[in-house]
Amino acid sequence: MAARGFTLLELMAVIATIATLAALLLPALSRAKGRAQQSTCLSNLRQLGFAWTMYKDDNGDLLAQSYPITNAMAWVQGNMTNAAEAVNVGLIRAGVLYPYSQDVQTYHCPTDPGVTIAGTRVQSVRSYSMNSYMGARPANAPANVNASLGYVPFFARTSDLPDPSTLFVLIDEDERSISTGAFEADPTARVWFSFPAVSGWRHSYSSSILYADGHVTVWRFQDPRTATVTTFGTDQANNVDLATLAEATTVPTHAASSTGPN
Repeated sequence: MAARGFTLLELMAVIATIATLAALLLPALSRAKGRAQQSTCLSNLRQLGFAWTMYKDDNGDLLAQSYPITNAMAWVQGNMTNAAEAVNVGLIRAGVLYPYSQDVQTYHCPTDPGVTIAGTRVQSVRSYSMNSYMGARPANAPANVNASLGYVPFFARTSDLPDPSTLFVLIDEDERSISTGAFEADPTARVWFSFPAVSGWRHSYSSSILYADGHVTVWRFQDPRTATVTTFGTDQANNVDLATLAEATTVPTHAASSTGPN
């Protein structure tokens, strides 16, 4: 007796069932992938935090420098807006933290799609940047953004930090913002100069951040205007996220003098 095949209606029912299951499973798989990428990003920053700590322990408490221009003491070299430098892992290896964290993948967020240079997408080798107030600055270096308005201009040593748990060291920077290894934040909380990863494809409108005491966290934005930032120098006064970043960047000079070491 010949085996009975499926009827057209039965085949259609099977296909519909598979399609329904796929529709139910795909969002869950997408969320699982997102959580795994977020975990990797946090792990990267944690490892770079270990490197940052070991560097200062080996250098008399001096912090790795963020100032990037013609500075052999910078934590990392390379400008992600330069097509040749954006793909050059040798510039990561030239940074002072590399001896303490020698996996170049640690410097890259898995959700970073790369930078766009002259209309072409380039898979850049670095996603993270350092708070520009971290580390001493060369004598000929320009002052930090708005540092002259009553803020500590930079922190040269760990002992200069009034509260390491509240000041950030490294941040996951948006691919439309990243350039050199220094993240330029406005301590007056008026303008986005550099800005963190703020898009839906970069951890669903959140950014990973490392603080000076070594803890890492996911920074979830509260102000809807933050997601609209696309260019350096965007004015968004009274943005609660901008205020949060400003407070984690540096401190007023009077606060440093009243809470710092005697």
